[in-house]
Amino acid sequence: MTERFDSVIVGAGPGGSTAARELALAGARVLLLDKASFPRDKPCGGGVLISATDKLPFSLEPVSERVITRFRIRFGRGEEFEHRYDRPLALMTQRSRLDAYLAEQAVVNGAEFRDGQSVRSVEANGEPNGVVSVRLGSGDVVRADVLIAADGANSVVRRTLGLEPLRAAVALEANAPDVPDRWADAVGLELGSLPGGYGWVFPKGDHCNLGVGGWPVAGPSLRGELDAYTDSEGFDAGALFAHRGHHLPLRDPNSTLVAGRVAFIGDAAGLVDPLSGEGIGNAIHSGSLAAAAAGDLLAGRSPDLSAYARAIEREIEPELAVARQLQALFHQQPWPYVQLLRRSSRFWTAFCRMVRGEGSYTAFKGRLGPGGGVVDLLAAWATRGMLRRSGWGSFR
Repeated sequence: MTERFDSVIVGAGPGGSTAARELALAGARVLLLDKASFPRDKPCGGGVLISATDKLPFSLEPVSERVITRFRIRFGRGEEFEHRYDRPLALMTQRSRLDAYLAEQAVVNGAEFRDGQSVRSVEANGEPNGVVSVRLGSGDVVRADVLIAADGANSVVRRTLGLEPLRAAVALEANAPDVPDRWADAVGLELGSLPGGYGWVFPKGDHCNLGVGGWPVAGPSLRGELDAYTDSEGFDAGALFAHRGHHLPLRDPNSTLVAGRVAFIGDAAGLVDPLSGEGIGNAIHSGSLAAAAAGDLLAGRSPDLSAYARAIEREIEPELAVARQLQALFHQQPWPYVQLLRRSSRFWTAFCRMVRGEGSYTAFKGRLGPGGGVVDLLAAWATRGMLRRSGWGSFR
């Protein structure tokens, strides 16, 4: 059987559901696909920064399990300190609840959602007036004028179109079966132990999610590091359950965002913040940008999806570029930056403002004035060291 839609969106995570909702609101006939049956869980800490919630036109209160106002920070399994902010910094949820809720918003606004529908392959001829054909696991074919790929780190769409793979960090997470009082409104970060990454404690309604992640070279040691970090935070490593490993895809500068009438968003485009590992905010943002470009194409206002690529380069890539610099600098010598976060109220406030979306990496760097040039030089040096030690090789 062959069906026809204006747009097909592969992947019903935050980015895919955002794109589906906004395209349907604009009057397009939209099919949203996901290989899993909903509600489904997926590896993810489940922390949604306030900066990400502000990108949605509705509240996430129905799926919020905790409101975070404190960060507890540990350096190298040793010294620990905490800071509280006077406004919420993040919401804690579970991806099984969040993604089902966002898909529901897409359906309410007119999108058709089919879960349990895997994608076998995609054909896109790249011609201005060409359509995209999606062959499903069932053997059926769906054709559309536009396809938005929101199918994550291991994107089937990206692979079947023969595009370059994304580099990725690695992570391992598990759940602890309780929420001690000290974690009621706090998240934990451990810095300085893993090469290129950190550990975390994210409290949920009735359990805590704990994890560790870092550069690819950290992969073989993740299980031992997770157990050690779990014990250092007062949990019982032997009681952890639901262990899951996953990748955090990271965009190389100039990697493919658009292939013919296919746009890549969220993790499928590698838009995870390389410093924080957070991806939900950029998934939502890129889903909205892709929907706008797709809407213009469908309405005849634009001949292609190039406006989406330009929007990413204008609105998201500058932040990623500075985040790459800060990541390289931090992991070259983490201790001084941890001490700044510990002792400088100005640095802590700047951090909180970025978490809340009231500041940005680029604005932070801009405030350094001529010092921004020094950051460029030091970051270039640190990046060379990072690439040698990480297992990634060089940027393209």
